[in-house]
Amino acid sequence: MQLPKSIYENLPYLYFLISGAILTLGETSHVFIFSAFIFYMAACIVLVKRSAFRRLDKQYRKQNKRWLPELIYEYLPFVYLAIGVFLLMIGTSDLLQFSAFALIVWAVRNLVCRRHNRQRKQSLF
Repeated sequence: MQLPKSIYENLPYLYFLISGAILTLGETSHVFIFSAFIFYMAACIVLVKRSAFRRLDKQYRKQNKRWLPELIYEYLPFVYLAIGVFLLMIGTSDLLQFSAFALIVWAVRNLVCRRHNRQRKQSLF
């Protein structure tokens, strides 16, 4: 069974929305937090797998050596985003809320830059 392209492409974002809805509308029990975590992780995994499959700079990835393992590197912006949202939800002080906002902005910036860099082929120079 194949899904229509419009549904297939937006499915991870629907998982993010379901996760957020569970966190905001649900109770603060462990079951709700765990199910929101599962939806969030499913969205992250789908987005990382799609990015790895669709990237145009595959040769560059093999040559580039990072100080972080690739698995951790791929999921790090999603971890920043989750920590930022969590701090924003529980934060009462201005400093904590600013830190949460900064983490969210940093995560979104990293994800946008990655998407831009991976959708273009490596130049000769």
